[in-house]
Amino acid sequence: MPNEFQLFPEFGDLFGKEAEPYAMSLARRFGEVKVLGMPRPVPLLSLYVRANILEKITSRIGATVEEMEKAFDFDRRPFGKRQETKDGEEIVNQLEKFIVLGKPGAGKTTFLKYLTLSILHAETKIQKRRLPIFITLRDWADRRTNLMDYIAGQFDINGFEQAGPYIERALKSGKCLVFFDGLDEVSQEANIDGITRDIRDFTDKYSDNQFIISCRIAAYNHSFDQFTDVEIADFNEKQIEAFVGNWFHYNLDKAQECLQHLKASSQFQELATVPLLLTLLCMTYENNNEFPQRRASLYQEALKVLLEQWDEKRPGGRVKRDEIYKNLSVENKEALLTRIGYGTFLENQYFIEEDHLAKMIQNFVKNLPQYQEEKVLPDGAHILRQIEAQHGILVQQAKGVYSFAHLTFQEYFTAKHIADHNLNETLENLVQEHLYDDKWKEVFLLVAGMLHNASELLLLMLKINRKLLQVPKLNALMRMVAKALLPVESKYTNIARKCLVIILAISPGHRIRRDIAILGFARGPYVALCFAHSATSPTLKIKHKINPIRKSKNNQDQPTDSELIDSYLRGDPSVDLADEMGLNLDLIDANVPSPELNSQIASFLSGNILIAQCLSSAAYLSKPTREHVLSKMLAPLEEGE
Repeated sequence: MPNEFQLFPEFGDLFGKEAEPYAMSLARRFGEVKVLGMPRPVPLLSLYVRANILEKITSRIGATVEEMEKAFDFDRRPFGKRQETKDGEEIVNQLEKFIVLGKPGAGKTTFLKYLTLSILHAETKIQKRRLPIFITLRDWADRRTNLMDYIAGQFDINGFEQAGPYIERALKSGKCLVFFDGLDEVSQEANIDGITRDIRDFTDKYSDNQFIISCRIAAYNHSFDQFTDVEIADFNEKQIEAFVGNWFHYNLDKAQECLQHLKASSQFQELATVPLLLTLLCMTYENNNEFPQRRASLYQEALKVLLEQWDEKRPGGRVKRDEIYKNLSVENKEALLTRIGYGTFLENQYFIEEDHLAKMIQNFVKNLPQYQEEKVLPDGAHILRQIEAQHGILVQQAKGVYSFAHLTFQEYFTAKHIADHNLNETLENLVQEHLYDDKWKEVFLLVAGMLHNASELLLLMLKINRKLLQVPKLNALMRMVAKALLPVESKYTNIARKCLVIILAISPGHRIRRDIAILGFARGPYVALCFAHSATSPTLKIKHKINPIRKSKNNQDQPTDSELIDSYLRGDPSVDLADEMGLNLDLIDANVPSPELNSQIASFLSGNILIAQCLSSAAYLSKPTREHVLSKMLAPLEEGE
């Protein structure tokens, strides 16, 4: 759909020439969007990505915690079951009355505004042309006027004065598409029951028209029996790509770079499925040409948007929602979510029964000072529903089964608990129990970025990982690697050292994707450790087996060091540094006789990789500690150590 708005040619014939100024004014009014502190508004039609709609409401799916856990793939990460979706405009063609439900930031209002523009535009997939009437329910409720007067006022604002009789005729003839946006934004103070009753009476009286209501899914009280409930789906990969392409339409190279960085992080990809958070990601990348090395800062900003800013910065002014837990400050809410995140993640609980979660909330809230004098226990279930409705951080994945909206949030709150309670030996427990557990890797990286000084964490990781070198054969292998890393008289002198510097990504300028980093870690100077058995270890997730092919001795065109390194990191099978480095692969193979040793090798490598990643993620690390870790992480044990 072109950026320059074009009213469809038959508009005057269908709705009268007198309504054309109204339609064009409405199009201009909704034609641009500006959210989250954007420096400038952007055209909606140039940014918008078509919404996908779920016809089965997620929270009403019947499934037990056990069934949800069984279906959950940690590596794929997203919670919930995959469902078939339909294009949003296809739903408009299919249903006369429906309610668009969705989580905070899912794009419900934007969807309704897009439909308003689409039905007026020369190009549209909507089959039946109707005159759009857009009602912002919060605004109507605050004005405390009857609905027809409010609609006439909206026509007047958009260039059609004294439109009351015209509106009545259009509604009676069934020519209108009426949008009721933001049912969840109407407060109890504005008499939500009266508003709901007026909407039902209005839609019954003018039943030949089409009606669409939007509401946050957790706030909907099932008040409209004659409406079909549908849910706006999270963005899929194609929608994410389209949105980023639209955002960076002025620089396609930058769009591709942003997408590559998003795809390099499964955590970023999770957040990007929510249009509001994808907007935050695009703004961050646009301002900095990269995402922050300390991912914790970005997750913190995303949570701040959901906990504080979204309602504050909604178009049209702050949304005043009812808060049954109004005595809870933002800090209290964060502390509550931190407690829930750590407690559940520690027990490998990703899906939580509603009753259990409500009890956790009740136990936390009743011990806060401001609730000590309360004679009645706080309603944990009601607070849970408020958290879901207002912030979308805890969500219902099936009937009576909750989870964090994203695994990333659960990991973040787990890391926050560990960093906040460092004096209670949480770091030591983290390293002792989870250094080699893939599920905890993101928590390690987040903790390193949250600590004011990550020295204690890195030294603990180094200490535990080096205990594996007490295995004689593993230590012997590391002695061979140490020998190979010494300068030798060869045209490939110090290649191993260069590989080491690149792979460890010591400099913030080295943004190497995790899979390439691990592959390079294994195929570079550590070929001795990864050859044969450990090269295919699932712990390391190495994507290519080593296939040494010796270069011809008569080949005079020898590559430069940098070219060789590049070839190595690309997985070029023709490159054989093992021979040039003087490694005896037969001896190495002979020294890997058992699955047990293979597992120890894999653990030692994965531990060092995680240490390297934490070195890059740390907010602060003293120079002596950094140098000590770098010098020791690959060094064999010495006598007496």
